Amino acid sequence: MNWFAADQKCTTLSGSLISLHDMLENQYISGEAGSIFTDSANSDFWIGAIYNSLSPGKWSWIDKTPFDFTDWDIKQPQNTSDSLCASAIMNGAKWQSINCFEQKPFVCLVKSQPSICPNGWTYFNYTNSCYKVIVKGSNWFDAELSCEKEEDSHLISIHSYEEFVFATELAHPYSTNDCSWAAQTWIGLSTNDDNVHWEWTDGTPYDYTKWAPNEPNNPGNENCGQMLTSIPCTGQLPAVLYNNPCNRIMPNYICKKAP
Repeated sequence: MNWFAADQKCTTLSGSLISLHDMLENQYISGEAGSIFTDSANSDFWIGAIYNSLSPGKWSWIDKTPFDFTDWDIKQPQNTSDSLCASAIMNGAKWQSINCFEQKPFVCLVKSQPSICPNGWTYFNYTNSCYKVIVKGSNWFDAELSCEKEEDSHLISIHSYEEFVFATELAHPYSTNDCSWAAQTWIGLSTNDDNVHWEWTDGTPYDYTKWAPNEPNNPGNENCGQMLTSIPCTGQLPAVLYNNPCNRIMPNYICKKAP
């Protein structure tokens, strides 16, 4: 990913691109990266340092921690308009300033979260909510009933791009990399008036969606919403939304509730 996409990905994990504050930490992270990114064609990886345009000549950590340690390579940083993001070289841990839009692996720093969600649930601090993927073939009605009766929750409602990315990443490991039935996930969206109005089962506002082209369609016949989470099919993450008959069996669904 490029630097910005990498940091966005870290944000969905309730973190940010890593900041480094001493030599021991720097050496350790680079060594670990070298052993993990063995399939990468790159010899370096993104870290959270970015040129501070408000203070010429200075760099900052994206997580806003003090920029109190550096390990720049020889003749680095360049501080040119096309070299405003930092990467660390796996062999030696030296830093370099490079084009932010180069594609590289990256390391996130995610602070440990208190156990505020029940076991088996995932907390997302952007929404202060808990989420759980239920891998069980169900129609939409049974999925919502299961969330209500068994999980004290509702099918997921989605209210921002960030939450959409998070939900997609949560469900994607349970999907196949194609456009098949196994790449589809029920969400808490439904209509009772032929696609004129859509509602979330938890009663929250219908204020964000990402319908696929020409969706929703077939008014009166496809009254429930689902995510398609296959990257080869959608060409992207986060997912896109489709409407489907509510009695269709989908392989999984996401429940959502407050901590």
